Amino acid sequence: MTNQNSASASKRPTTAWRLWRRNGVIWAALLCLLFLSLGLAYVQMGLFTPTVGIVIAFIKASLVILLFMELASSKALIKLAALAGLIFVATLFALTLADVLARVGGQ
Repeated sequence: MTNQNSASASKRPTTAWRLWRRNGVIWAALLCLLFLSLGLAYVQMGLFTPTVGIVIAFIKASLVILLFMELASSKALIKLAALAGLIFVATLFALTLADVLARVGGQ
C-alpha cells in the first residue's frame, strides 16, 4: 500500500513546486510587460503614449492583485477591504486632479 502511494506521489509535482512554477510564470509575464512599457516609452505615438502606459500598468497591477495576492480566491471580507482601499486611492486621485484643475483654471 505504501509503495503505491509513494509511486503516485513521486509522479505528480509537489505543491511547493507548482506554486514556484505558477509564480515564475507570473513573474515572467510581469517582466515582459515591464520591457514592453519601457520600449513603448521611446516610441513616438503622440497622446496615445500615456494611454498605452496606463493600460500596461493596469494589466501589471491586475496580475499582482489577482494572482500574487490571491484576491481572486479570497474571502468576501478580504475582497471588500481591497475594494475599500481602491475606492480610497481613487478618491485621493480625484481630489488631487480637482485641485490641479482648480489651480490651472484660476491662473
